[in-house]
Amino acid sequence: MINVVIFSPMSDAVKSVLEGQPDIWLTDVQPATLDEVVAQVGHQHPDIFIITQDSEHINGNILCHFLSKHYPAAQSLILVNEEPTFDMLRSSGFKARGYILRGQQIEIDRAVRAVHSGEAWLPRKLVAEMLNRFESQTMLS
Repeated sequence: MINVVIFSPMSDAVKSVLEGQPDIWLTDVQPATLDEVVAQVGHQHPDIFIITQDSEHINGNILCHFLSKHYPAAQSLILVNEEPTFDMLRSSGFKARGYILRGQQIEIDRAVRAVHSGEAWLPRKLVAEMLNRFESQTMLS
């Protein structure tokens, strides 16, 4: 069973896809502060967090970084409105393991399973950019 914690508000499309999966246990958390995150997630033993980038209460990148500190065994997926970039990944403290564009929400279950199995759910362009940056850094050394 994959224990998934979503942070509301979350789209009905995401919820319905995940609720329809027999191997996914879904918990919906509605925090307004980081302290409330700890109080509501508490003993859930999460495997995957699904975060909305543009939450009105808590910045998605800050939440992603915070969750990685408090729940190091769990991974985070972030829902975004635009193609993810290296700067977005850097803003998460390199803690996000995947990004889901709003138009790809019907694939959220595939992304959850991929990240849960140790993979990243990143666009190929972002992976190529990461490799290019790594290559340029190693050439400078």
